[in-house]
Amino acid sequence: MNKKNFIANRRSIAVVAVLAAPLVYALAQPTPSAARDTQNGMISSKTEQGYAFMSGGVGIEERNLMQQKAGAYDLDLSFADKQGHYLSDVSVVIDDKNGTQLVNSTATGPFFYIDLPTGKYDVKASFDNKTEEIKNLNISKDHSTKELLHWNLSDNQMS
Repeated sequence: MNKKNFIANRRSIAVVAVLAAPLVYALAQPTPSAARDTQNGMISSKTEQGYAFMSGGVGIEERNLMQQKAGAYDLDLSFADKQGHYLSDVSVVIDDKNGTQLVNSTATGPFFYIDLPTGKYDVKASFDNKTEEIKNLNISKDHSTKELLHWNLSDNQMS
């Protein structure tokens, strides 16, 4: 390759890089439905339908921070095994009374808070291919509903 072609190729590469940079930046941004505010592993976000939720609670500081914000949510789910050990990475699915799925998320810690309209809901939480279910859970705006879901796990499932 001669010197003239080399310089032309370098200029072409530079122009492409400059023009592509905004596109790369735009594509790297999360979509609004996937936008999440992450703090120390704790996630605050909204479902695709716009319902605010928060999950996390690993460690005392994160747990205390979540408890301070819990008043903004009307459903408080907690996950543990039968021995009382907290669980994370629990799949959470919440359907309304008509069977419409409102939530399909994975809790990043033992706590999952969500703000739902007044109504009845079915909650399914899955851990290690085992599902715990709450049918016809009543949510009302005048008080917070707290539910603890337990799994019966053997010792080798916990290691």
